[in-house]
Amino acid sequence: MNSSELNDSELGYRVRQALNEGLEHLDYRTSLKLQQARETALMRQRGTQAAHGEVRQAAGERSAPERALGWWPRLGLAAPLLALVVGFVGIYQYQEARRISELADMDFAVLMDDVPLDAYADKGFGALLRSDSGEL
Repeated sequence: MNSSELNDSELGYRVRQALNEGLEHLDYRTSLKLQQARETALMRQRGTQAAHGEVRQAAGERSAPERALGWWPRLGLAAPLLALVVGFVGIYQYQEARRISELADMDFAVLMDDVPLDAYADKGFGALLRSDSGEL
């Protein structure tokens, strides 16, 4: 089997095995240089992977964890907005119920008052209701 038939991981595994077999026969300086070269190569590979990740993110591709979560992160962003809208609707409903209750109390007070029936037919009755004194 030649190297063109091997995939990248198999080729990397075989090369690593071959290098590990001859490692015992190397002197200290050579093994130190190989270790430094390996660290440099790993740093370059990590930099390349990070750059590919940035390109992938710039292109709009989502990583595997983002795909797995789906719409949950978007919901997390929309939850405060939804809470705000629900709060405003609740406040509006409360204020509206309070206003209706006040109007009903006012109507009840007018109807229960000892006002003669002729006063309701009077054109100035509205002015009477608006006045603070309440005298006829």
